[in-house]
Amino acid sequence: MPTPLSATSKPPIRVCHMADVHLGYRRYNKLSKSGLNQRELDVNLAFQETITRIISLKPDVTIIAGDLFHAVRPSNSIVTFCFRQLRRLARDTGAPVVIIAGNHETPKRADTGSVLQLFSEIENVYVAESGYEVFSFAEKGFSVACLPHTALLELESVTLRADDRFAHNILVVHGQVNERWVSDFGGADVELKALAPHEWDYIALGHVHIHRPVALNAAYSGALEHTSTNIWSEASIGKGFLEVTLPGGKRIFHPLTSPREIAVLEPLEVEGAEPSEVMELIRDRLDSIAGGIDGKIVRLEVRGISRETYRHLDHKELRGLRARALHLTLDITFASTSNLARSVGQAGKGLLKDQLREFSKGFDVPGASQDEIGSLLEAYVARVEAKYEAS
Repeated sequence: MPTPLSATSKPPIRVCHMADVHLGYRRYNKLSKSGLNQRELDVNLAFQETITRIISLKPDVTIIAGDLFHAVRPSNSIVTFCFRQLRRLARDTGAPVVIIAGNHETPKRADTGSVLQLFSEIENVYVAESGYEVFSFAEKGFSVACLPHTALLELESVTLRADDRFAHNILVVHGQVNERWVSDFGGADVELKALAPHEWDYIALGHVHIHRPVALNAAYSGALEHTSTNIWSEASIGKGFLEVTLPGGKRIFHPLTSPREIAVLEPLEVEGAEPSEVMELIRDRLDSIAGGIDGKIVRLEVRGISRETYRHLDHKELRGLRARALHLTLDITFASTSNLARSVGQAGKGLLKDQLREFSKGFDVPGASQDEIGSLLEAYVARVEAKYEAS
């Protein structure tokens, strides 16, 4: 049986820590040449780059701190791809790979089973997919305690304690730990003190998609690609994985080169501008992106445009711009309600009512006559007018 070691006699080990891979993530409608959703392929490439980089580092253990998959039932092609990459990682590093389940791959029903169970069939791959579990590696002098998503929901029944027989004790957790930044919904909230942080040499965290330290011995490695609920808020934050050296806890963040570029541009204020002027402003703002918009994910907010001006924009050109980018989001903020009410007052109530009656004739709603639809539209406009006149 191993005997306790002093801090000065502990042999050093290196840990590679990644999380929130989200294999199978799909977004937008662009397909790759192979027929895969392009964002799904982007995530694959980021995972493959991470595996290759970790193999070159030859760590003593690799940790995947949850959300390896984006869904409970990933496609067969994604499962096959993941199996091959994990087998390559375990084989070429010659070191254990420890995986815990996150909220995305945890089924709501226990009888559904977890796809992660498959990967425990790979030599040197260890999976904790439901309850608290500890994997010990006596020959290497460390143990890895695992708190997957489900275990966090029953944390009060778990006794968290390091094993003094080993030189190093690592805890792996997937949850929202002492962190206000919400990258994704569905994770369990937990206070750092509930994890007995003084017991562990290092706490590898998953769920928050940005690299962030939580304590001297605890950190989020962040996601490998931009897969957050709001990707725009994390557009400028690099994606990658951590290399941690124990004892001491020195951390090195390894940024990846494969994640697709995201550009969030300064908003355009276009109130009162003509359609041709708005188009020129949009072109100029998009041209300000270094290297152009081709293949990138871009967001541009256009504020204060009237609906009439918007209708007369060159939508054919806008479709062409969207085709060049992987995805181009034009967030349109129309002119304020007060401006709309002012235009309503200037137009004359009688004329507007006639237009609404004519407009309502184009709708066929089961259970409602066209007169009823017209009356409803008139009522909404009357409320706008009353609000304007009272201001």
